[in-house]
Amino acid sequence: MTSHSASAPPAPAAASSATGLRGRKRERTRRAISDAAFRLFAEHGFEGVTLNRIAAEADVAPATVFTHFASKEDIFFGRRKEFDAQLWEAVRGARTGADLLDNLRRSCMTACESVLSSEDSIDQARVFSRVLLDSPALERSYLPLMQRRRERLLEFLVERAHPRTNTEPGLLEELEAFASFAVATRQLVFDVLHRTLAAESSPERVEAAFADTLNRACARLERAYAGSDVLEPA
Repeated sequence: MTSHSASAPPAPAAASSATGLRGRKRERTRRAISDAAFRLFAEHGFEGVTLNRIAAEADVAPATVFTHFASKEDIFFGRRKEFDAQLWEAVRGARTGADLLDNLRRSCMTACESVLSSEDSIDQARVFSRVLLDSPALERSYLPLMQRRRERLLEFLVERAHPRTNTEPGLLEELEAFASFAVATRQLVFDVLHRTLAAESSPERVEAAFADTLNRACARLERAYAGSDVLEPA
């Protein structure tokens, strides 16, 4: 049987190679801008650094910075997409309410452990934490990030429970509450991570602190939803 697929033919090898080179060059430029920014943030604080100064430090045009980042906050919170992708992958893989709770715990633990994965990573994380805790502007920027994460988690939960949300009174409000609890729990763990890193605690003490906070908070969530069908899919 003749196929009438609408998919495009494979790209020529030369075109694919060029695309790969452009992608690697783009990533190198993005990394150079981020590294330059954090060197400046570490020395001058978040508020003491401008995008023009970051461009000069990275040896790129100011317009190039805007090609890769929308703002200083976008540079500073550059890893949020990586962490969010891990979170959404974890919740999508949950088949039951118990799976959901366990996956949320695991994704948070994985994210925190990745910060301590190497000596270079820990050093960068200490800079991140110190700059974050010293900047009122960055503290305020955290709030909308948490709100968007909560909204996206709620969207997932509502879609997962559909059509129960249309037929079970109060279920939507229950899911809204859980999304708030889950995001607040994750944020609490990261707050502990940042405080201990900024205090120059050893990697072992940092890991023990956030793991203890995560386990205590998740245990409370699990007790709150034990025997409940709120988190079960439709």
